[in-house]
Amino acid sequence: MHRYETYWIITLFRGVLAILFGCAILLIPQMSSSVLLLPFAMVLSVLFLAGYGAADSALVFFESFALPKRPGQIASRLQGSAGITISLLLATIAFEHARLHWFFYLVAAQAGAAAVSDLVTARHVWRHHRTILVYASALVSGAASLYFLISALMEAPLATDTSMRMLYGYLLGFGTVNIGLACMLLQERPHPHHMPPTSTLRHIH
Repeated sequence: MHRYETYWIITLFRGVLAILFGCAILLIPQMSSSVLLLPFAMVLSVLFLAGYGAADSALVFFESFALPKRPGQIASRLQGSAGITISLLLATIAFEHARLHWFFYLVAAQAGAAAVSDLVTARHVWRHHRTILVYASALVSGAASLYFLISALMEAPLATDTSMRMLYGYLLGFGTVNIGLACMLLQERPHPHHMPPTSTLRHIH
């Protein structure tokens, strides 16, 4: 039976990556020594987010080869392709402050793609691990996507530090969930799905 070790190892790396980039995105505006540097800090934060999206999408694409079922493979590869496209769009708007109102739409799309892909994948992973916790990553991404979409639709101007805290919260939650799941399920022992009943064993002896 497929054990999903490679899948969870890549998931562990995705979690670490999310936390590292989340911390970088949060710290960059705080390192700005003057108000004049804040716009530059925002640009740099968006570029970091674009870099994270591209790196995570590449991991998701490679992760698809560790899945035994075609629906999960297709969903992961589509997410990987969509994530790289969104990352490129994020990089293009980073230097155009007039179009930064599209920023949250792109973040919502990125989180939404992750939620759909993780949901499809979790349905197949659940059949092996039999724990509802495999849906946690999809839940975090889905909630973040909805939050960022609402923020974009409201068109409320947000301070740079507020925007970065929102992103940090999403990446921290996403990373923590993936690291926790990966560590827990990599240590899980195989379930005795095909153990014969006790009466049969007694007859054999």
